[in-house]
Amino acid sequence: MRKARKHKTRVSLSEMVIRQIDEAVGPRKRSEFLEKAALAQLRKEAFKKWIRIGEKFKGLTLEDTHYPSKEELENRGGQASH
Repeated sequence: MRKARKHKTRVSLSEMVIRQIDEAVGPRKRSEFLEKAALAQLRKEAFKKWIRIGEKFKGLTLEDTHYPSKEELENRGGQASH
């Protein structure tokens, strides 16, 4: 598996945050730390999105889903499953 290509970017952070990052991981590990933090936040955002999507379907049952009959499928040119 190849490493992902890295791109330089400019990010503005307060001195306090930079100092705390440097104390935690050292100045030479800032990028790695920030990438991990960004990925963790992206996972949280994706999870929240899944929760919102799930809320839309909350309470649905199989009766709420339309399953076409064999005749309907054949009329549309599809195949009925056996």
